[in-house]
Amino acid sequence: MKRRDLLKGGILAGALSLLPQGVAQGAPQNLPSLGRRYRNLIVFVYDGFSWEDYAVAQAYARRRLGRVLALERLLARYPNGLVNTYSLTSYVTESSAAANAMSCGVKTVNGGLAIHVDGTPLKPFFAAAKEAGRAVGLVTTTTVTHATPAGFVVSNPDRNAEERIAEQYLAFGAEVYLGGGDRFFNAEKRQDKKDLYAAFAQAGYGVVRTPEELARSNASKLLGVFSDSHVPYEVDRRFQGVKVPSLKEMVRAALPRLASYRNGFVLQVEAGRIDHANHINDPAATLWDVLAADETLELLTAFVDRNPDTLLLVVSDHATGVGGLYGAGRSYLESSVGVDLLEAQKASFEHMRRLLGSSPDPAQVKEAYRAMKGVTLTDEEAERVVRAIRDRVYFPDAVRQGVQPDNTLAWAMVQRNPAKPDRPNIGYSSGQHTASPVVLALYGQGLRFLNLGLVDNTHVFRLMGEALGIRYQNPVMSEEEALEVLKARPQGMRHPEDVWV
Repeated sequence: MKRRDLLKGGILAGALSLLPQGVAQGAPQNLPSLGRRYRNLIVFVYDGFSWEDYAVAQAYARRRLGRVLALERLLARYPNGLVNTYSLTSYVTESSAAANAMSCGVKTVNGGLAIHVDGTPLKPFFAAAKEAGRAVGLVTTTTVTHATPAGFVVSNPDRNAEERIAEQYLAFGAEVYLGGGDRFFNAEKRQDKKDLYAAFAQAGYGVVRTPEELARSNASKLLGVFSDSHVPYEVDRRFQGVKVPSLKEMVRAALPRLASYRNGFVLQVEAGRIDHANHINDPAATLWDVLAADETLELLTAFVDRNPDTLLLVVSDHATGVGGLYGAGRSYLESSVGVDLLEAQKASFEHMRRLLGSSPDPAQVKEAYRAMKGVTLTDEEAERVVRAIRDRVYFPDAVRQGVQPDNTLAWAMVQRNPAKPDRPNIGYSSGQHTASPVVLALYGQGLRFLNLGLVDNTHVFRLMGEALGIRYQNPVMSEEEALEVLKARPQGMRHPEDVWV
């Protein structure tokens, strides 16, 4: 098919004409080189993390906690840069296409794991590392079978096929899997009634389900699943007594197991719920998951200091929601008040909604916001929340395709007084992913004077390969070829990119 024929394809033509022509697999540039090899590799993904999230967490840590972020110290002293995140056919990526670019080194259409839209499988980097003799670990605050961890180890046309991905994990045989997602392993909840916990145990894994079991386990191979779906937000673990391990505790359990392998290891750590908190426009949930990630970063940099044959790569896969701290008051002198007001927020909207149930009354809503968000709602705002939960009447139109009714719960408490905030002056334009460049940083021996600059997300694959001495090339698909496959699908057929997380 000729390019001019594709340009007749309506919406698809619009996508084609917008993306950079001739640079679908990354802009031509003088790409940075590490200049040495490492035994171990740790990839720490801050999922859905934007520079606005960094700014709020940096301010809160300084003003309310009296400390400087570990990430701030890393950015000040070690190589860092920016990552362009667009996928093969869209300027706005989602997590599977972003994971594919980093793990496989090529751009793909949103929606599949280590696979092109025509079904051509790709080899994820951690699979290549396993073939080279490295131990493999995945640690996440999402379901352990979610797109970002899964895209580094398995190939699947549907990122949402998490029951199948759990089976693929068993076949793959990583040494450590830690995260959420009980419903994908539990025989009582799986559609096919397979008991994957028993299957993992038979394959030599220690299976743990609680923080206490995680702390007690001495198994060399570990499957830890700590919640039905995603691991609850850090703000709920910390202030609401939700009994799950922190991201730092999971990583602390993974590191010695992986480090015991003589050929070295690869580990992906994902602070995955930053993305989810931004989807629901919840600044407190975002803040505390960023702070939990920062505590984990402290642990990881200390490990690298003790093990100088380890490279730590910190990256965000894309930005989400972009909840910016906006100026308030004369000459913006009241702006910092919004950071201080976050201190009174002690629960996520997810947790609040679970407590409120399916049919709360306005008085219950007002009390929940007072106790858990430090915000006094008006009667009108409380009624809006009731209608969102009970009747699915959502607000505002801008976030109808976010995560409802949580977005309405967020917008019910938006800043009202721009002169002197009595609520956090943190605003969201949407509950969706954005196209902005995101953070990339490296920590390890011999890197102090490396300049990263602006790179494509596919360059993460090159950096990982250089670090471990693993070189290979996955099949490349052009944007035109991908659009032709998409255009040939029956009208109304679900496309794999019809996902948002």
